[in-house]
Amino acid sequence: MDKAISPYGLEDSMAVNVVTLPITVGVGAFLVREDTLLVVRKTYGPSKGLWTIPTGYVEPWESIVQTVEREVKEETNIVGRARKILAVRNRVTEAANDTFLIFSMDYVGGEPRPDGVEVSEAAFVPLDELRASKDSAPFTRAIIPKLARKSGLRLDGYAPPPDPTATPLAYLLYL
Repeated sequence: MDKAISPYGLEDSMAVNVVTLPITVGVGAFLVREDTLLVVRKTYGPSKGLWTIPTGYVEPWESIVQTVEREVKEETNIVGRARKILAVRNRVTEAANDTFLIFSMDYVGGEPRPDGVEVSEAAFVPLDELRASKDSAPFTRAIIPKLARKSGLRLDGYAPPPDPTATPLAYLLYL
């Protein structure tokens, strides 16, 4: 029997019940400084050896903002401040339901220096060069023209009313 595919590229099958999959949340940094983008060469994974944006997964008790700022600092030695959410990617596989948020970031300070573990190189590379280079990961080449001028979702100042039964460690609303 042939398996049907939904308009979103999802297999219409009971083989994978999305509700039972682990949920992961990752973040990526789109940090532009003077027409250059902060990129790294990962030492592992599908983008190994290619220029790609700094990325990482949310750790327990950490907000998405803390994660992206920590990952940029750990991987590149650059201090940046998270601003807008520019894009959201959701990928459901047999192993996980993975959501990935791409933040625009402001440059605060530091010079690129790889961590030598997850990242072999870190640099500010001209956007035009990355957009056209086979030395850039396909994902990097695809997002640059789409995100370079995107307005994105801003962090809103809304804070929920105090709830005596729950005390969130972080409450972030992007509009």
